[in-house]
Amino acid sequence: MPPITSTHNLIDREDARPTLAAARSRSRYTFLFPALAEDPLVGCVTGTTARATCDRLRAFEIASRVPLSGMPVVQMKLPAAYTYFGQFVNHDISAPTGDVVTQHGWTAAAGVIGAVDPPGLDRNRRAKPSIILDNLANEHPEPLTLSSLYGDGPESADPEIRALYHADGKRFRLGQTRREADAVFTNLLINPARVIHATGAPDIPRAAGVPLLADRRNDENLILSQLHLALMLLHNKAVTALEPQVPDAAECFRQARQLVTRHYHWLILNDYLPRLLSTAVTGKPLSRWPTRLTEANRVPLEFTTAAFRFGHSMVGAAYDFNANFGVNGRISDTGATLEDLFAFTSHGNMQASLPGSHALPDHWVIDWKRMTRVLPQPAHGALRDFGSAERIDLTFARDMLNIVGDSTAAVHGSILFRNLMRGFHRRIPFGQRLAGEYGVAPLTEDEVRMALPDDGLLPPGTRGLRETAETLGFLRETPAWLYFLCEARARENGERVGPTASHIIADTIVGLIRLNPASYLNQDGGGWHPRESVLGRSSAGGLTTIRKLLVFAVQDSVPPVGG
Repeated sequence: MPPITSTHNLIDREDARPTLAAARSRSRYTFLFPALAEDPLVGCVTGTTARATCDRLRAFEIASRVPLSGMPVVQMKLPAAYTYFGQFVNHDISAPTGDVVTQHGWTAAAGVIGAVDPPGLDRNRRAKPSIILDNLANEHPEPLTLSSLYGDGPESADPEIRALYHADGKRFRLGQTRREADAVFTNLLINPARVIHATGAPDIPRAAGVPLLADRRNDENLILSQLHLALMLLHNKAVTALEPQVPDAAECFRQARQLVTRHYHWLILNDYLPRLLSTAVTGKPLSRWPTRLTEANRVPLEFTTAAFRFGHSMVGAAYDFNANFGVNGRISDTGATLEDLFAFTSHGNMQASLPGSHALPDHWVIDWKRMTRVLPQPAHGALRDFGSAERIDLTFARDMLNIVGDSTAAVHGSILFRNLMRGFHRRIPFGQRLAGEYGVAPLTEDEVRMALPDDGLLPPGTRGLRETAETLGFLRETPAWLYFLCEARARENGERVGPTASHIIADTIVGLIRLNPASYLNQDGGGWHPRESVLGRSSAGGLTTIRKLLVFAVQDSVPPVGG
């Protein structure tokens, strides 16, 4: 197994540069509720200072380590692929550069933007909203337009973006997987004859270990990397379908990108969000959602910092990945683990068994038919520990809060702590206040308490998280990210995102799509449907689900590792 040296980028570390080169142009962030952000005490527990609230956040994180990572997880009736489709969407919306980060020694937080303190910033308090918005940029000039896939296209002035494309100026360049030597399996006491290989399968291109992607974050874990590859393959299929009628290379590329983007937007509005948002939101067509967003190039911080960060809870400890690693797997019948998925990426310093090798072994090619299905419960009634997405709540898969090899965890705290601190420094209001802005009944203290892990399951003498939250005042005033996980558990049984977070997500995602003049919602009356596409005509009704799209994208391009 390749060693894991640092996996902090695998969990949406937002202070890392996501793209290959300097951004050509950037967009900005905004607040959905600027008046709340201007409140000097926003996010501060009543009666405390900013420093004291930071102390409480740290105390909560310390108390959470055992209950949040040691509790049994419960799966949803949702395919695991949706977790990683959501991560791709998040990367396509938000690519922050410059940020308000923390230097704290676990107790005091210092607001720092980039490497230099901006004028007027006291190191013991938070930056004002204007300073945050002036110094935090989004490297995506047009969020949610697949710039994380395309960059600014084959005619880019950036040679690293041009390198993503084939010499024809229309298609993506592809890398290739490699076959592991039989001796490797023999040494691991695995019969090489049992292993299924996707011989000649493509992969994302890499150069000396560096992923050639417009957004390098999409090689942070193997599922996400393979999803990015599927979209590259889908684009190339669109080019093949269009080029007999569109001989001009530039125009063919433009139309292919437009077609792929239409499929992408349609699936977000008609498959992804309807499966995850609260029924209080999905009761009306999302294409006609009355969004609060007013600018297509401004992403709300309430969205990117809190509401759309529920995916961490959906991550599973292992997955039914392919015929080698999954149900009745040829190599392992307990699935592909998180450690595996992190290791087989450029960020995981993928070396496999050959020094200097950065190509994905062909027995690790994903089987999208497996990753887009929900496994039935075994006859004895216990849920499988892999296969589907995990319930949205305050329980996390093994190692998720403190990923093996994450060198930043010891310095900056667990992902929970970083999420909480990021919300505090970006001046995100408590969840109860955001609920009130949408006319949603806030969670009661009892609802927050019961959404936290059961203290009774902790070892004797261990202080419970419910008791800790009550002592710190977080049952009454709950940090937004924490609140949204509790809301999902309390109001939707963890099967969907809660109503307040769902409103913020719908406002943002639907708003970004609707406000883009090139969106299908703004073309030909907004009634475009995948059945009209030249792609996937063999599928009944067109590519109307994420499963259909992913399976179609790799068909005839990726030899199956199925069975």
